[in-house]
Amino acid sequence: TYCVVPYTRGREISRNIGDIISEVKKLVDGGVKEITLLGQNVNSYGKTNAITATGIPYTFSDLLKEVSGISGVGRVRFTTSNPKDLTDQLMKSFRDIKNLCPQFHLPVQSGSDRILKKMNRKYTIREYLGKVHKLREYCPEIALTTDVIVGFPGEVDQDFQETMDLLETVRFHGSFSFKYSDRSGTRASEFADKIDEKVKAERLSVFQKRQDVISLERNQEYVGTVKQVMIEHCGKDGAKGRTGTNHIVHLTDCTDDNLMPGDIIAVKIFHAGQHSLQGKLFKETT
Repeated sequence: TYCVVPYTRGREISRNIGDIISEVKKLVDGGVKEITLLGQNVNSYGKTNAITATGIPYTFSDLLKEVSGISGVGRVRFTTSNPKDLTDQLMKSFRDIKNLCPQFHLPVQSGSDRILKKMNRKYTIREYLGKVHKLREYCPEIALTTDVIVGFPGEVDQDFQETMDLLETVRFHGSFSFKYSDRSGTRASEFADKIDEKVKAERLSVFQKRQDVISLERNQEYVGTVKQVMIEHCGKDGAKGRTGTNHIVHLTDCTDDNLMPGDIIAVKIFHAGQHSLQGKLFKETT
């Protein structure tokens, strides 16, 4: 209803399996340690145009398993998924694939079933929450993030409150939130019941302020824990890396010349900020 991507990029096309595997192997041979599989909706891989392996229909879960098994791949991530066709098989991947990062971006867009229907999202909040529950059951440490649009045409106070209620229920680790804006050529741009810009701005501010508080509380849960951090930068001013849950970690006491981007090290988290963590190299004592 509102997304302009299909009009600018064209419809989705699933790439050939062999091409993807070949590209990943070349990247790994060049020193890459982390692979991200990217698509407007990765869940629909193999649906727009059939993908087969030895005559058997191939799904995104199959591709994920194959990529994760390539020698030298330290970490795998993927984005973005649409809840409407998120399968149990894919959710179980977070339990079964050891180098799949415990981080999942699952855009919800609104907490109101009425607005979701206008958006043509093809799922309900009850269905969305069911998948959140399963994801956390399969992978308790998973960090969930989302996308939210406020002020969609026709959104009333109750619809917005339901979005806030969803935020309180799920307690996302983070979110990308936006005011609705028209995109030429989309159905929503022709809807008559537009929301005043001031109202949209007020709702966005309320949502983002509450998300900031929850994000900080979520980050504080990591204080005192030991996490595996992949180094992205190391210099005289310290090192910076990323956890499997996609949290940035700053190591101000770490100027080890032996560290290189791509190295994965154990780090004990001692401080949490709203958008990042701080930690120190962890050395086990006997």
